[in-house]
Amino acid sequence: MAMHPIAQRIPYPDGTPLLNNPAALRHLAEDQGVVLLRGVISPKAISAVAEVLTGAATDVGWLSAGRGLNGVHENPGDPAWQTWYNRVQRARAFHALAHDPRLLAAVAAVVGGTVLAHPRHIARCVGPDTARCTTPPHQDVWYIGGSQDIWTAWAPITDCPEDLGGLAVLPGSHQRGVLANQDAVGAGGRTVAAALGDTWAWEPLRAGDVLLFHGLTVHQGCDNRSDRLRLSMDMRFQRADLPVRADSLQPHFDIAPWEELYKEWPTDDPLRYYWRKLPLTVV
Repeated sequence: MAMHPIAQRIPYPDGTPLLNNPAALRHLAEDQGVVLLRGVISPKAISAVAEVLTGAATDVGWLSAGRGLNGVHENPGDPAWQTWYNRVQRARAFHALAHDPRLLAAVAAVVGGTVLAHPRHIARCVGPDTARCTTPPHQDVWYIGGSQDIWTAWAPITDCPEDLGGLAVLPGSHQRGVLANQDAVGAGGRTVAAALGDTWAWEPLRAGDVLLFHGLTVHQGCDNRSDRLRLSMDMRFQRADLPVRADSLQPHFDIAPWEELYKEWPTDDPLRYYWRKLPLTVV
């Protein structure tokens, strides 16, 4: 099992009361490396994404009666997963979530300047009986590059109670800098090669909540012990004047070229290639 043991759970550092106090929100985020923002995304926006993800899951048969969800996970080699992901990445509602006004305002407060929302948004689907694939403890900066001062917004697309797992975070771990890493057994990818302790921040979350954490903050997935599909989304942000790695501006997994993903969008849609309007330093 990829999960690092959790003996004690503590609450996430809660930035929700500070949404109207940008300086205090930034101070908490810089100190803890993670802030919980409850209900920061509008119900309309999160419902639109939920409709996209669950609709695509229905189309590939994951939600069909008698099919079962055991083993469903991120698997580029699975034709059903490829079909699901391609449909998700074509949906405007999916890409628009990172531009929800209240979320962007909170991110702007934390990063302290003009925000670049990476267009490489990631959808996650995790079914039961996938403990071998649970994301191990890691730092996002290993995978994203560019600047170390990047932030990930992890958003459950449907409510995420205890049996669905969710995301566990180590507050303050960003202060340790870039940690040594090694191959993750079973789950693939990389995992932290350092002592982490067994006290982690974790709480049940609801659709519309967001965990915003620094690229150096150690976090891990928690096992889905339910009989349901866990759906979530990763969005990455940084200050627009910091370097950004070129592949962060491409679709996730290169599932299809942007022009193909935008095929059904209006040609004058402001979200098409929005990052090209910024004077970015691409590395």
